[in-house]
Amino acid sequence: MSAGHQRPGYTLLEVLLVMALLIILTAVAMPTFDAMYGDTRVRGAADDVRGAWAEARTRSIDSGLPYKFAVMPDKSRFRIAPDSAEFWDGSHSSSDDESDDGKAMASTLPKGINFKVGPGSSEEAGGWRAIVTFLPDGTCRDDASIELQEKDSKSIIVVTVRGLTGIVSVKTKKQQEEGR
Repeated sequence: MSAGHQRPGYTLLEVLLVMALLIILTAVAMPTFDAMYGDTRVRGAADDVRGAWAEARTRSIDSGLPYKFAVMPDKSRFRIAPDSAEFWDGSHSSSDDESDDGKAMASTLPKGINFKVGPGSSEEAGGWRAIVTFLPDGTCRDDASIELQEKDSKSIIVVTVRGLTGIVSVKTKKQQEEGR
């Protein structure tokens, strides 16, 4: 090669430096993205629960029967059905999204988000744990709340329903503890 003739292209050192720079920029930017979208999936799951509670309340008012919302503890499955033994004795399939008679409905939260169930809820057949029962007058038997948490995340969202009014609120665990 003559001194005046240069070969086009990049050296291995130049390519490695650019790759190292990209890796460093990505490592710096990732925590920012996590903070920006931190609890979006959990809040979406809370909206799913709030929608299921609204559905259970509406079905209870329309049918004149109490409707129960139950979950599989530490899993993502939930179910609404009339509060009668025939729907909670384990004979109805819990794997179907909707029962044949249209009175029961089962669904799941987004992948990776589970229910955290505390003491005080009653256990039904098939591992379901009753959280709240909606009455035909639009109220609930008791105040109730459920916690939602994404795996490997510190963000906990609490969905609460007031028994006397049937009004649902969604707060972070921190907001609930602070009384906001």
